[in-house]
Amino acid sequence: MTGYVKTKDGAFVEYPYGSAELQRDNPEANYDYFCDFASIFPSTPAATEDGFELHYVTIDEVPEYTLVQTVHRSEEPFVRDGQWVFSWIVTDLTEEQIAADQAMREQM
Repeated sequence: MTGYVKTKDGAFVEYPYGSAELQRDNPEANYDYFCDFASIFPSTPAATEDGFELHYVTIDEVPEYTLVQTVHRSEEPFVRDGQWVFSWIVTDLTEEQIAADQAMREQM
């Protein structure tokens, strides 16, 4: 899933950000749920008065990993080379996790 991140002064505020959040942040307006919120946002009070910005977020491709590793997405998007991204974190399983996985496979 990709989407938009709400930022202020270049720092993470909220992800994901969509039309429901646009309506929440601008209750005096009546936006359609299917509106193009990314193009509307820059003219809202949240942007013009409060200084918030929206940025598109991409997700790195899932890296290769082995049966004795696990992979999960970073909890929050971050800026890399001027773009907001989610990365993947590959972690080695503990000896206990490997043993439990092998025991489960043997029971199948």
